[in-house]
Amino acid sequence: MMKMHTMKQWLFCVLAACGQFSGNAQQASISIDVTKPGSSIPPTLHGIFFEEISHAGEGGIYAELIQNRGFEESRIPAGTKLENGFLVPWPEKPHFMIEPKKTDWKLEWPYKTQWPAWSVVSKNGAGADVSLSEDKPLNSATPKSLQIILKKTDQNGSTDVINEGFWGIKVNAGEYYNLVFYARTDEAYKAPVNVSLQSPDGKILSSHQFQTINGKNWKKYSCTLKADAGDDKARFVISLRGSGQVWLDFVSLFPAKTFKGRANGLRTDLAGLIEGLKPSFVRWPGGCYVEGITIESAPDWKNTIGPLESRPGTFSPWGYWSSDGFGYHEYLQFCEDIKADALYVFNAGVSCEYRSGTYVPEQDLQPYIQNALDAIEYAIGPVTTKYGRMRAANGHAKPFPLKYIEIGNEQHGPKYASRYNLFYEAIRKKYPSLRIMASMGIGDVNQRTLNGMKEVDIVDEHAYKDAYWSMRNTDHFDKYKRGQWDMYVGEYATNAGVGAGNMRAALADAVYILGMERNADLVKWSSYAPLLVNANDVDWPVNLINFDAAKSFGRISYYTIKMFSDNRADRNITTTVELPPVNTSAPLFTGGIGLGTWDTQAEFKDIEVSRGDKILYRSDFINNEKEWSKIRGEWSVKDGAFAQTAEGPQRLAMTAQQFDTCTISLKARRTGGLNAFMIPFAVKDSNTYLRAHIGSWWNASCVFESVTGGYEVAGISDQKRLAKPIETGRWYDVRVVVGTEKVDCYLDGELLMSYTPPPKVFALAGHDDKTGEIILKMVNAGNTPLKTAININGAGNLIPEAMLSSIAAASDLVENSFDKPALYVPVVKKVKLDPLKPEIEWPAFSVNVLRIKVKK
Repeated sequence: MMKMHTMKQWLFCVLAACGQFSGNAQQASISIDVTKPGSSIPPTLHGIFFEEISHAGEGGIYAELIQNRGFEESRIPAGTKLENGFLVPWPEKPHFMIEPKKTDWKLEWPYKTQWPAWSVVSKNGAGADVSLSEDKPLNSATPKSLQIILKKTDQNGSTDVINEGFWGIKVNAGEYYNLVFYARTDEAYKAPVNVSLQSPDGKILSSHQFQTINGKNWKKYSCTLKADAGDDKARFVISLRGSGQVWLDFVSLFPAKTFKGRANGLRTDLAGLIEGLKPSFVRWPGGCYVEGITIESAPDWKNTIGPLESRPGTFSPWGYWSSDGFGYHEYLQFCEDIKADALYVFNAGVSCEYRSGTYVPEQDLQPYIQNALDAIEYAIGPVTTKYGRMRAANGHAKPFPLKYIEIGNEQHGPKYASRYNLFYEAIRKKYPSLRIMASMGIGDVNQRTLNGMKEVDIVDEHAYKDAYWSMRNTDHFDKYKRGQWDMYVGEYATNAGVGAGNMRAALADAVYILGMERNADLVKWSSYAPLLVNANDVDWPVNLINFDAAKSFGRISYYTIKMFSDNRADRNITTTVELPPVNTSAPLFTGGIGLGTWDTQAEFKDIEVSRGDKILYRSDFINNEKEWSKIRGEWSVKDGAFAQTAEGPQRLAMTAQQFDTCTISLKARRTGGLNAFMIPFAVKDSNTYLRAHIGSWWNASCVFESVTGGYEVAGISDQKRLAKPIETGRWYDVRVVVGTEKVDCYLDGELLMSYTPPPKVFALAGHDDKTGEIILKMVNAGNTPLKTAININGAGNLIPEAMLSSIAAASDLVENSFDKPALYVPVVKKVKLDPLKPEIEWPAFSVNVLRIKVKK
């Protein structure tokens, strides 16, 4: 059983507020009491989660350079039909969460040609007819091939069959590339075939000629191409001459250099970045990917093993085909290569509830349960079993490091709990050593789901949060009752209000990680999500590792996770932070005011800005409408009120006048739409401001928000439920009181919500049992340096030299990039400490680890 604890035990203290640092570095103190140890921190805490999203695998970590290598990607996924350019579920079925209602989900079909990523160009008088053929298929799993009918031409004419790769093919001068393809011809075709890598302007980077590919039956051809020159946007070309018919299938090109030198291997830079995190486990294959857009199109591990040319591929819910080249065996092999345990997620008979939500009835689940048992047997079963023998035949006789399995992804509720019980019982009976994880949907642990589960080992909580959520919810994990189950935070990220991921995100992620680490008696595993994103296909706003065909870089959050993981303590130590009183004389909220809506029509009138008894501004829309800039939306004066009548997000009007501490009073009326109304304040410009949002989340809640870039919104307070929705057609009295460091919002004279900027200083100390060091992790999310004395009780004598690792920036809006991939990475240096009165200064906007040595 796990011991209950309170927030006062062994933790980090948070006492500085947003924007309150100014001038020179402040003096503060961090107290560490080694005599009061906390929870042990498991070595499993940091892992990774891989999902086929944003071409993370196909055109990403999977090193295959040819897109649509089997000419199958124009086929429609199982369980769907194409209707007016959209995939829709077919035949119609009830949705798992809302049955008997059926889904209205649809997905725009991304492919516009019969052979995506391929093109055919004839030149110098040549001509060709091209089509997909199912005549004499290479195999039944991938029945289509590309048929080229070459017309008679002179000896200078040729037809080029061109593959663009994944937004280009990265070719390095002097390196080798292994080509394989299958071909057959009719009797008329007798000409040589030239294959080449070319730059976009047609420059030959490497080439090879096959003297003949004549033959009516399929034959495998291969060669190695050495690049004489390089190009980041190359293409692959098969040049055909003469006349006759040629059929092509499974055209595959790999760099000779792959991760660990494996055939059918992985891209070295991306796999290397992942290996650099030293993950304790790898969760695979999803995520939404494991659920599928329909239950018929969900992935099946059995389709992802065996000969590459016989793998049919899986349609990702993120809108593209995966070749299944990075399949179940390759995943398990990757885990072994990077010394990580495997966490395999399997389908629970339900497709993604955010897509079609189709499912198989519970009474028909046995094949799904058996499929999961077969997958486990393939990974760890003896070679005397059916699937253990298959593993051995595929080159790996010894068991793979499969340690965890998860039943479904983001399913929740009583119906899922009933399914979970069936899977759990069958797996626990046959494989009692495996750790079994339960899905909890998105958000906190779902009690309705737990209530229906007979046994629960591990719960999987997913947490996508705004820029300051972790800083204002430092007690999130403290609130969970101990002793019932362990927790896996399977997906977490700060992904709102942080652009595509910046220093602000890294600071928030660091605080979140400290919260998990401090609660390591509960949280045993975690993994950031999404892991990888191809810059040409961004499905999710913030991702850990960015790449294109040629380059890659880890975000600051990548290096934050790595730095914290590399400096994992064995157990926590009681840590507190004390700061001197801060100067709050300077107002935190200075700027203009505004009016706004989101997918709502509304009217505003009688706007007044005051400070005490003094009126600073009073609206007069009839005579002074021009005082208000109409930024977004349709604004007009109606019966003395300012009306916004357009649909859409971020409708905004604003004044040029500036205010700091003040009271904003007005009347507001909702006239239609989904939400209610918004009162911007501290407006810096038309794209940057704070606001009180009344009637958020479909007119059910209220929240303070920040807006950056015009359209990027992050909650700066937690959503608060309205007592009742805002009525249509009724005038409300709204009052926003902007203080020096606090904002209150009133509705009809009643306090609705308050906002105070969250803490910005966080610290947590731990003990390294092997080295005897005290490991102090410190986040300074403020905009000035912070000087602290370090008081250590019960540690003995300190050695006057310590190691400091810091990631710091001049702004919280900066980030690494393709051009400067390592601009913000940990800087490690030795620092001197006075053994009697140790003191250190932490940079502004910084994540830090200080390793303090103690004499034994």
